[in-house]
Amino acid sequence: MIPGEIMPHANMALAHPLTAPDVVPIAELGPELPQVDEPVCGVRPIEVPLVVLGGERRETLFARTLPGHDDASRFRAMGPLRALGTLASTRTGFLPAHAPDFRGPVADLCRAAAAQYVQGHAAGFREWCEGRAASLEQDLVRRAGTLPASGAERLMVPLIYLNHMWRQGDPNADVATGPSRMPEPLGSLLETVAGAVGTIPRFNQIVMTMLAFELDGVSGGAELSHRDVAAVDRMRPAFWLNEGDRSELELYQAFYAVEALGVPLYGWGCHALECAAADDRAGGARALRMVQAVIRNVYMITKRLIPRIDADEFRRIQVTCGWVEDEVTGVASGYQLPFMLMLDSLFHVNYSHPGVIAARANNLRFVPEDWKAFFRMVYDARPALRTWVHESGDGPLAEAYRSCTNLFTLFRTMHRHLGGQVLKGGTTTGRVFDSAEANYEQFMSEMAGLVDDTAATGDVSHPAAPDSPPAAASRGVRP
Repeated sequence: MIPGEIMPHANMALAHPLTAPDVVPIAELGPELPQVDEPVCGVRPIEVPLVVLGGERRETLFARTLPGHDDASRFRAMGPLRALGTLASTRTGFLPAHAPDFRGPVADLCRAAAAQYVQGHAAGFREWCEGRAASLEQDLVRRAGTLPASGAERLMVPLIYLNHMWRQGDPNADVATGPSRMPEPLGSLLETVAGAVGTIPRFNQIVMTMLAFELDGVSGGAELSHRDVAAVDRMRPAFWLNEGDRSELELYQAFYAVEALGVPLYGWGCHALECAAADDRAGGARALRMVQAVIRNVYMITKRLIPRIDADEFRRIQVTCGWVEDEVTGVASGYQLPFMLMLDSLFHVNYSHPGVIAARANNLRFVPEDWKAFFRMVYDARPALRTWVHESGDGPLAEAYRSCTNLFTLFRTMHRHLGGQVLKGGTTTGRVFDSAEANYEQFMSEMAGLVDDTAATGDVSHPAAPDSPPAAASRGVRP
């Protein structure tokens, strides 16, 4: 991009998306970002503007990669902001643009199954489930094969929850091991819709956080505003494993809040990259100040929510949902969320701990292929943000950059401490440990390494360096 050239799709922003979302030129945004009057989960978030994205966004989160289709090359040719517009929306980021709408016999069965499952009698639950499955229309599988991709994705969600309950049987039991197939026609139905969607049919963080939610006062299928999405207090699981349990709700809200309040990150992060390409230092500093405000919002609300999560409830949901010794070893971890993928890529966090590298590689099997290609493009953008800041010698730009990396490091430090307290006794990374103590020690060791790797990104006395071949492979780069 020629220095001084107007950057496509990056010249407008929604100035106050949580109150009055007027569209204004980015150059006219003021330096002050006010806090909103209405608190979210006890925290008053900062009102962060949203970059207006162009492009045609697809209707589903997952999409089967077409033969011979190279998303990485296509995204590089499009540039960060245009590429982002094919995957995310201005108002909702990577979350759906419309409220999830779960209706029909399978969704009804999933809700009814939860009431049986929570009773804690595995044999009785499976007997009940077999009976209800047998009463379903056998034609469901054929009709599922004709659904559009968006319909298949919606149907897949309750089926994944049902498959987890069927396999586990009792929410209070130790983690089930080995493969499991639901009684017919449910087993074939899940196989059919997962094939149509193009993803591994296991409980994962993308399904849990980004697809299986409802918002009080918002009907299924309604178009979502950013104000809707950011109202974390109004978020409810679409399918419960222990209906009405406060800790289960707050577990869901803690993960959901990352994506809901993280929505502005993607546009401003891509805008910062395009400013770097144009050597627009003032614009880049503004974009990075916006990124810092987003990280602050996520930090403040997760710091409030994580301590509320009951450790036993966490294990009953997160840990048992991570299928162990299955043919694909399902996992449900934050490594899968776009917010973390974006921050790691934007600031060149080069993983060094072997356990973290292995965990990320295992988790990214569940991330859509075009998402991975997009975040590889962000990581590979030239100049890298850190390199640009290093070479520019610009004080305000460096200050804005370090404000992001310092807060990102603080976020991960907080997660290490609070997450460790909740995680004691189980893992979400699909691995088996000899004891709860060994699991806890491994988690703390890995997170310490990740904190150090994140802190290293703030050193702008050196340009960004590529990560190691094993770390690159763990983020989907083919040798």
